[in-house]
Amino acid sequence: MEGLYFYWWAWVIWIYATFLQKKTNERTRLAAAMLLLICGSIYKIKIGSFSITYSFLFLFLFSLAAVRRQMSGLLLLSSLAVAFFSASVRLLAIADPIVVWADERWLLAIGTTMLVLFIERKPTMRILATVIGSCQGDIVYAVAVHDVFSSLIGSLFFFDALALTGALLFGWSVLEHLPQYIDEKQLKRNKPL
Repeated sequence: MEGLYFYWWAWVIWIYATFLQKKTNERTRLAAAMLLLICGSIYKIKIGSFSITYSFLFLFLFSLAAVRRQMSGLLLLSSLAVAFFSASVRLLAIADPIVVWADERWLLAIGTTMLVLFIERKPTMRILATVIGSCQGDIVYAVAVHDVFSSLIGSLFFFDALALTGALLFGWSVLEHLPQYIDEKQLKRNKPL
């Protein structure tokens, strides 16, 4: 079922932001963004001969606005690498479906995660490179297959792969910060009274 991973993670993030985070403006923006992504995922707009979901437009434009001040060559490189990777995996799945031996969403998520982890160091830059690159890759894929069949830009398949990638990046970030957290707990426990 397409959209399962996306809806599940979007609701988890919304519940966390709404009920578990401290009351700040960041929390409100995150909760509103998640609701906009969930609501806009089923509505589409036609631009030329392409159909694009509102969620895709919101996510792509928001990420581009977020990086306009801190755009670097490394972020450009990593987002282009993610775009080429995601478009090539999806095109390969059409040309030779035997090569895709597992669920295509998981292959995209694992490959994109490894690619971004190799290139970017900061977690926020990893997320931005993933979102921008995945959006660009979906656009490239839709343009490449446009003459053969129509493809919705920002489909639930796209959001599933993006949600899985985000979950894998979050898990990696937790693993990166786990030793520091354990050291802090150990120092507090051994602190003299």
